[in-house]
Amino acid sequence: MEKDKKNEGFFDLDELSVWKKHWQDMPEFIQGDLTPHQSILVHFGSEEDRKQFAELLNQKLTSKTKFIWFPKLIKANLLKKICTDES
Repeated sequence: MEKDKKNEGFFDLDELSVWKKHWQDMPEFIQGDLTPHQSILVHFGSEEDRKQFAELLNQKLTSKTKFIWFPKLIKANLLKKICTDES
C-alpha cells in the first residue's frame, strides 16, 4: 500500500494520451494473429543429425538457431510500402 501512495501521480494520464489528437483519421490497421499453430522441440544426437535435418527442411540451422518456421517464412519487404488516403 505504501508503494502505491509513493507512486501516486507519477504519470499524468492526460499527458500519456496526447498521441490521440495526432492519430485522428488515420487508416485502420488490423494485425492478424501471428502466433504459431504449434511448436515442437527437436533434439539432435550429433552435429551430423542437425545438418541432415536442415537439409530435409531446406533451411539453415546453426548451433545458435532458436526457432524456424516451416515452411520457411518469407519476410515481407515493408520498406517500399506506403500508406495512402482512401478518399
